Amino acid sequence: MAVQNGRRRTRLVLIASLAALLVVASCGGSKTRDQFPVSSTDDGKVDFALVKKLYDVKCALCHGYDGAQQFAGAKDLTQSVLPKNEVVLRISEGKGTMPPHKDVLSEEQIDALADFVLTLRSTQP
Repeated sequence: MAVQNGRRRTRLVLIASLAALLVVASCGGSKTRDQFPVSSTDDGKVDFALVKKLYDVKCALCHGYDGAQQFAGAKDLTQSVLPKNEVVLRISEGKGTMPPHKDVLSEEQIDALADFVLTLRSTQP
């Protein structure tokens, strides 16, 4: 019985460590600025499909593809009432377990992500 508990505990620690590693890996990387441009090269306008890809890579692990997942303390973005400037601030500076992205993403990427996050909000009162 003690051996089974020890193995179970070891598995849980391993799973928790792997989950933490995935969270850290999804948040890091200074190459993100170059790998995920958010504006099309033709006219300089923000391409929402590109912003969605950026969200999927940088945010969906914790917030979910629909914004409602709450992994690792992530907030339910569908229920957010923050104004855009506060969303920009949270993305830039981070809060709680969410790391800051100001050194990983460009201002244009952060602004575009904030606009995208606003679209995830529930339309029901």
